[in-house]
Amino acid sequence: MVLTIPASQEHLRSFKDPNRSKIRIMHALVGVRHWPEDVPLDPDPRVPKVKGPVVKKISGSLKSNDGRFHLLNRGITLSVKGVEFDAEQSVIRLNIPDKDSYGIIDGGHTDHAIVNTVRALREQGDDEPLPNQYVHLEILSRIEHDLADIAEARNYSVQLKPWSLAAYREKFDWFLDALGDDYRRHIKVSENDEQPIGVLDLIQIMCAINPVLYPANSTSVNEAYKNVGKCLGYFIDDEDQYRFRGLAPIARDVLRLYDYVRYNWKRAYNSEDDLGRRGRLGARNVMHTRQRNRSALTTYYFLDKTPVQGELPVEKGFAIPVISSFRALLEPKGNKYVWYTDPFKYFDEHGSHLVKYVMTANDLSGNDPHQVGRDSQVYTSLYSEVRRWYLEGKVASLEARE
Repeated sequence: MVLTIPASQEHLRSFKDPNRSKIRIMHALVGVRHWPEDVPLDPDPRVPKVKGPVVKKISGSLKSNDGRFHLLNRGITLSVKGVEFDAEQSVIRLNIPDKDSYGIIDGGHTDHAIVNTVRALREQGDDEPLPNQYVHLEILSRIEHDLADIAEARNYSVQLKPWSLAAYREKFDWFLDALGDDYRRHIKVSENDEQPIGVLDLIQIMCAINPVLYPANSTSVNEAYKNVGKCLGYFIDDEDQYRFRGLAPIARDVLRLYDYVRYNWKRAYNSEDDLGRRGRLGARNVMHTRQRNRSALTTYYFLDKTPVQGELPVEKGFAIPVISSFRALLEPKGNKYVWYTDPFKYFDEHGSHLVKYVMTANDLSGNDPHQVGRDSQVYTSLYSEVRRWYLEGKVASLEARE
C-alpha cells in the first residue's frame, strides 16, 4: 500500500545513512488529525494494550491540545520500502508492502491512541480535531536486513536476535527433525528466511500445550500468548527442565491440530447448540476487522500436502487458549507424551462448546481478541471442560462395557 500524509516541508528532514547508502532516514512532524488509521503493526511484536494505562495517558496528553504532544511523546518509528516528499502537494508518501518487515516498528500504543482519539472527536462533530497536536515520525526505508538488530537496540519485548542465535546453536534441530521435511519447508528459523511460518509462533503453540510447563492448576498459562520471549527461553533451556523434547512424538499432531481448530472454527461455531440454535460466525464484526495479512492468516500449511486456504481469519488470541486446553488429553509414557484419545475426533465432538465459549469471552472483552488471549480464566475454564468431557466419556464407555 501507499500511504499519503499531509506534511510541511518546514517540519521535515531527510538524509541517507552515512554507512549504508541504501538506507534513508526521514524525520517529520505531522498533525495527529492527518495520521492514517490503517498503518500496519506487523514488525512490532508488542500488541498494544488498548485498555491499559499507557494508552489512557497518551490519549489524555492528546486531548489537552496544548501543542506539546510531539515533545512529550517519543513518536512512531516506521519501516518502509520507500518514502518521498511531494513538495507540490505537501505530502509524504510511504510505500508499505504487505509483508511483516514493513509498518510500525515502535509506537503501537501511540498509533492506537491517536487513531481512536481523533475518530471519537470526529464522531462528535469536530471536523478538524486537535489542530495544535503533532506526532514525531521516524521513517526508515530499506532496513529489512537490519531490522532484527534495530529491534533489539530499541528494546523490543521480543528480541529477534536471540531467535537467530538459537537457530545457529541448533537449538531447534530436534523440533524440526520431529516435524519432518514436509513441515519444515514452511518454517522460518531466522529473521532473514523467506518461509511463511515463524518458528516463534510454533514455539508459542508448543508452550501452550506443554503439561509440564503449565500443569492443570497453572494460572500463568496465558503467558504462552502474551510473552513470546519467555516461551523462547523455556524452549531452548539447555536442561530441558520443562520436557519439551518429550513432546517430539506428537509435535506434528499439535501443529496440525492448531490448523485444524482454526480451519474448522466456523463449522464449530455455526453448529447447533443443545437448544437447537445455530451460530453465524460470518455475521460477527470481529471476524472482519482484520484486513491486512487476512489471506496469510487463513492459509493453513499443516493440514495437507499443499497449503489449504480457509475463509475467516481466526486470531491467535482465540486459538492459543483452545489449543492449550488440549494439554488435558496428554499422558506421559516414559520420557514421552502420547494422547489419551484422538484430539481431532475430540474437537469434532466438543469443539463447538470450546469455540462458542471463546467467542462469548470475546464479547465480554469488548471484541478484543488480544484481551481474550491474555485472560487466564479463559484458559482455566477451557482446560477444565476438556478434562471433564474426557473423563465423563471414559466413564460412559466403561459403563457401556459392563
